[in-house]
Amino acid sequence: MRSLFRLTLLLAIVGTGLYITNPNQEAFSAYLSVYVQDELADDAPGETELGKKLRRGLGQIAGAAANAMAERQDLKVASVYTIDIAGESHVFVGVAGQFFPLSGS
Repeated sequence: MRSLFRLTLLLAIVGTGLYITNPNQEAFSAYLSVYVQDELADDAPGETELGKKLRRGLGQIAGAAANAMAERQDLKVASVYTIDIAGESHVFVGVAGQFFPLSGS
């Protein structure tokens, strides 16, 4: 009986922590801006200063567009974000203040 109480208490604490740290739309926009910049950087070895500024600008545009274009499914302890980038659907999971890309097709 005591172990059941401890397990229930532990689940309540973890669930509350996840609920409090569930990232919102603004956090996703900031993450997407950095994500796009990083993805573009992989395709541009030996990048010039102008290229870096262009990549940063595109990341900022993507972050701003995320507010209008991203679809958020709030699961209370996590969120699932779906957004179309350049004709491809991308899915991200936000949990505990972090984002994880699931797929891009």
